[in-house]
Amino acid sequence: MAHLPVLFHNAVVHTVDDRRPRASWFTVLGGKFQRVGDGELPAASRRVDLRGAVVVPGFVDSHVHFFQTGIDQLQIDLGGSRDVAEIQARLVGHAPPGRRSWVYANSYDEDALTAGGRLTRLEIDAAFPARPVWVNRVDYHSAVVNSAGLARLELPPRLKGVVTGGDGKPNGILRSEAYMYAKTRISRTYTVELKERAVRAAVDAMLPRGITAVHALEGGPLFGDEGVQVMLKQMDRLPLDVTMFLQEKNPVFATRLGFRHMGGCLLIDGSIGSYTAALDAPYSDTTSPSRGQLYETEGTLRSFVREVHEAGAQLAFHAIGPRAIEVVLDAYAGALDRSPRYDHRHRIEHFELATDRQIARAAELGLVLAMQPNFEAYWGGPSGMYATRLGERWRQTNRFRSVLRAGIPLAGGSDANVTEADPLRGMHAAMHHPNPDERLTAAEALRMMTLDAAYAAFNDARHGSIAPGKEASFVVLDADPLTVAPDAVKDIAVTATWSKGRHAWSSEAPSPAEA
Repeated sequence: MAHLPVLFHNAVVHTVDDRRPRASWFTVLGGKFQRVGDGELPAASRRVDLRGAVVVPGFVDSHVHFFQTGIDQLQIDLGGSRDVAEIQARLVGHAPPGRRSWVYANSYDEDALTAGGRLTRLEIDAAFPARPVWVNRVDYHSAVVNSAGLARLELPPRLKGVVTGGDGKPNGILRSEAYMYAKTRISRTYTVELKERAVRAAVDAMLPRGITAVHALEGGPLFGDEGVQVMLKQMDRLPLDVTMFLQEKNPVFATRLGFRHMGGCLLIDGSIGSYTAALDAPYSDTTSPSRGQLYETEGTLRSFVREVHEAGAQLAFHAIGPRAIEVVLDAYAGALDRSPRYDHRHRIEHFELATDRQIARAAELGLVLAMQPNFEAYWGGPSGMYATRLGERWRQTNRFRSVLRAGIPLAGGSDANVTEADPLRGMHAAMHHPNPDERLTAAEALRMMTLDAAYAAFNDARHGSIAPGKEASFVVLDADPLTVAPDAVKDIAVTATWSKGRHAWSSEAPSPAEA
């Protein structure tokens, strides 16, 4: 009996495997799926009756800032704040003890303040006149600091992105180069103990959502290199699968040090919320005709893309606005023209405001697109942030259906902690895009969050579907996302998460078990 598998039966199993899309039982041996089927049950060393529950493959989040997500779990969360007074109260109420140490907060979103207003150094100064405070905007492309924080950061003169008030003095809002400079300095204040706690906190945030694999986008000027070493030491021991994308614009990491996934949020532009995404036409809610900012051009990317591509590694770049997307497409086209390579799976992250022509070019180049459907739930529609910043262009954001129609692999993700790592809510958002022409079906949304996300990092032979020989990573749900009312998908609960044959999490919190 010791060599017989564990049998999981009496379930509705959506395998996301075209050869057998649905089953009622499967067996697990040595951490992998052994058999998948219907009807007569095979011999087993142990049987697990799932009592009619729904089983899907473990979710794969294709775009996570894993270390930063963990850090944020340990800092002050300003998400959902209704006005500046509530922000001040949260900062004061949750600030750790100390007089000179930084107070860190995240998830600030001025567009979500129902009472209006906007945070500047003056509002933070009123609560913290002497202690430095760092408030990260929800998109991680800008922040607000108080006067003590500005003094502590010692920003170089004439640094781009230091926003000034009517008096010509810095008002505490930092964007673009100023933000990246300051964010790097902030990251260096994290202690070793905090970094290790952050990794554990990120795991604890993922498993209850059914996430068993992540593409962790780590390092670089936006998120700092402090988490990379901690991640490299711990990732093989974590109860979920981690594929690291190293956010360093240095080909040596691929050509000599063996990193196989380069980039992620290597920034070509910024974000729509912070007015730094590189648009074709000006933003709709600014007094000056700003079109955002390009941080790179095809010329500055050319040699890096060529060298990493020719080393056989995978590339990924952050590009939101159409001007940034065009830069990445041109860089990829140049590398592929020089050194054609089948199945490179180079990626563009976000791809938020792509034109028809750019979608067609991405298909021709054989790219993978890693997109975040919860962006539409947070900011989409005629009254959301996209409409405020872009006007009628909100209808052209995050074009999921157009991407699939072009035959491009579409990998779902969260951009955590920009939006919460919650694949079921991501599915719901993809199915309820404010533009009906861009909505996905439930089955397409599930595939986006499982097999196609695994494909986006060359992991589809290991996980992403329930099939013999693959890692036994699966999720037990309390309702069927393919048959419930579409409006109810976001309310489905994960009741158990199994990762590589181990019982990693349960709503009933049993002791861990192996299959």
